[in-house]
Amino acid sequence: MMSAFFWVFLALSAGFWLASWTVFLRLRSVPSVAGGSDATVPPLESGISLIIPARNEEENLATLLPSIAEQDPPPLEIIVVDDHSADATASVARDHGATVLASEALPEGWYGKPWALVQGARAAKGEWLLFLDADTALESGGLTRLAALTVAKDTVFSACPWHRIEKPFEELCAFFNVIMLAGTNAFTWRGFDTEPIALFGQAMLVRKRDYERVGTHGRVKAVVLENLHLARHFEELGIRCRSYLGKGTLRMRMFPGGYAEMEKSWAKGFLSGAGNTPRGALIGVSLWLSALIMATIALTFLPLAGEAVRIAVAGFYLVCAGQCAYLFRKAGRFSPLNALFFPVSLIYYQWLFFLSAHRRRKGLTTDWKGRDVH
Repeated sequence: MMSAFFWVFLALSAGFWLASWTVFLRLRSVPSVAGGSDATVPPLESGISLIIPARNEEENLATLLPSIAEQDPPPLEIIVVDDHSADATASVARDHGATVLASEALPEGWYGKPWALVQGARAAKGEWLLFLDADTALESGGLTRLAALTVAKDTVFSACPWHRIEKPFEELCAFFNVIMLAGTNAFTWRGFDTEPIALFGQAMLVRKRDYERVGTHGRVKAVVLENLHLARHFEELGIRCRSYLGKGTLRMRMFPGGYAEMEKSWAKGFLSGAGNTPRGALIGVSLWLSALIMATIALTFLPLAGEAVRIAVAGFYLVCAGQCAYLFRKAGRFSPLNALFFPVSLIYYQWLFFLSAHRRRKGLTTDWKGRDVH
């Protein structure tokens, strides 16, 4: 009887694991430009304006802005919107040749990032707007790759930067990063035929007139993860959303400020992200997490099971670890040991997720860069 239970449990786990692949089958990166970074890209009427919202981002800008300066051809302009920074954000931006726009006072009912982006877009001269978070950086030829996407009409593009891991605590981001990819619904077995497809907030490329048609970030002025909500408004206008992996095009260093910064960042947005994830992607992610949890639980069978079950449990666990290694490397520079011992990162993800849910039920806010975020 016990042996039969073990086999049924493993079969169910394997079924969940196989079904979860539906949201990971088309993990496409920003396409390479034929001929490399010096290849001819279809000309844009007035180029690309880069818009970077920045609140206390002097260290990140010292990485991002030089990476932009290395692009050939360069963007039309670089606009850094200084969101009332208390550090040297403005002077660092000017030293690297960016146009610095001092943000106006935050209006009632707005979050800081949408307000900064609206001001930057208002001042931009380019036909296309590339919104970049300050903690990103362009790889060599990255701007050319992104510019090549603009041949598509009635489309807005986004890319999730490859997470550059530098400190051990950042390994705990693995599941957050992978689930962020799956949550856009952009990498399912149906590819770009999937609907709806969400946008990544770290890097978004949009034609200025389409951005104005959708109502700018003013349509999402008081929501966390404004990119998810804005994507729906684009789709309603018939403007397609296309999202890509950023490896080879964009990278990011998310939490140079340490563990506390990381915890606050994920806590402020991930629960909201789950609530706005397309249903198909949410089901696929849930099946994947369930399979990994069941694989971990199955390890407790080992002292009780026969030899055949022990071999099956060990084999299934290693298969899950191999899948994690593959997915983690698509998202960032995560260690193979992180994948082998994936229950550690998985438990952290579950703990922080349910902690965020508890805080939301209590109506508590999260302090993020000196502002309360619900």
